[in-house]
Amino acid sequence: MAKAKEIGLMTENMNAQDYVDHAKHAESMGFQSYWVPEDYAMPAAFSALGAIAASTSTIKLGTGVVNPYTRHPVLLGMEIAALDQISDGRAILGLGGGLKLWIEDQMGMSYAKPVSAMRETVSILRRLFSGDTVEHEGRVFSVGAGMKFGFEPRRAEVPIHIGATGPKAQELAGEVADGFFPFFVQPDSIRTAIKRVKAGAARSGRDLENFDMSALVFVSVGDDDHAAREAIKPALATFFAWFATQPELPVFAEYGLSPKDVEVIRQAFLSGDLRTDMVNDAAIDGLSISGSPERCREMLTQLIDAGITMPVIFPITVPPGPGWAKEIEALQQSVLRDFM
Repeated sequence: MAKAKEIGLMTENMNAQDYVDHAKHAESMGFQSYWVPEDYAMPAAFSALGAIAASTSTIKLGTGVVNPYTRHPVLLGMEIAALDQISDGRAILGLGGGLKLWIEDQMGMSYAKPVSAMRETVSILRRLFSGDTVEHEGRVFSVGAGMKFGFEPRRAEVPIHIGATGPKAQELAGEVADGFFPFFVQPDSIRTAIKRVKAGAARSGRDLENFDMSALVFVSVGDDDHAAREAIKPALATFFAWFATQPELPVFAEYGLSPKDVEVIRQAFLSGDLRTDMVNDAAIDGLSISGSPERCREMLTQLIDAGITMPVIFPITVPPGPGWAKEIEALQQSVLRDFM
C-alpha cells in the first residue's frame, strides 16, 4: 500500500466554532495538517485558523486557499505572519488566483492577470518576511512608501503552496513556491502537472527536495458505490458553476464541456439551479475520489503513485453537526488508515 508523506484534512463549515472542533479532532486522529477554505461568503479563514492555533499544539494550519485580490499581498503577509506567531510556526499559506465570479462579478474588483498576481504576491511576501523594505511596481500590485514589517516574524519564510490548476500556474509553483495544490486527482493529469512544476523549478535553478506535492482531494465514500458517486455530483456541479465565468479554463474541455455547455451551467446557476446532469463519470473520477471503500483506496493509491506526497482530504458528503466525528473516523478506518 502506498504511503503518503503527510495526510491533511479540510472541512467547510457555516459556524467558525466548528472549524476549531474539527481541527482538534483531526489532530487527535493523526492528521498532519488542517486546512480552512475561504469561499465567499463563508466564515473567514484567518479568524478561524487563529482560534484553531490557540486550541491545538502540533497540527499544521493551512489556508485552502486565499487570493491576493481581496487581501492585498501586504495584508496577506500580516495575516499569515500573525497566524505563524500564534501557532508557533505551524502556518501554511495556500495561495490561489481566486475566481472571477467572486472577485470581479460579485465584488466589483479587477480580476487581472491571476498568474502575475500570484508571482508578485510571493515576491512581496518573501521580501517582507526577510525584513526588507519593499518597493514594488508590478503588473498587478504596487507597494511603496518604505513598506516593511514593523515586527519580527516567527520564521523568515512561511511555506507557500500555490493552488495551481493551469499550466502557467503549475510552472510558477515550481519556480517560486514551496508546494502546489491542485484540486484534480486524475493520475495522468497529476503526472503532467508535476512535470510542469519540475520545469518551472529547473528554469529558476531550484531544488525541489523539500517541495510538497499536495492536492485537494474531494471524497465521497459509501458501501453503495453508485450512491456515493451520485452524492458528490452537487458539489462538483457547484464548482463548474463557480468557474463558468471563465469558460476558457481547461477543466471544462477536459471533461467534455463545450463553451455552450458552460453557458448553460452559468445561466442555470444564476437562476438558482445546479446542472448535476452535466457532471459525468470522467469528471467524478478526475475531480474526486468517490465510490466504495475499495474503489476509493485504489484511487488514492494511484494518486500517491502518480507523485502526490501530501493529499488533503475534503469529505464532501459528511454532514455538519454532532455526527461529524464519527463520519470522519469511519472514513479513516475504511479508506485512510493504511495510508497514514
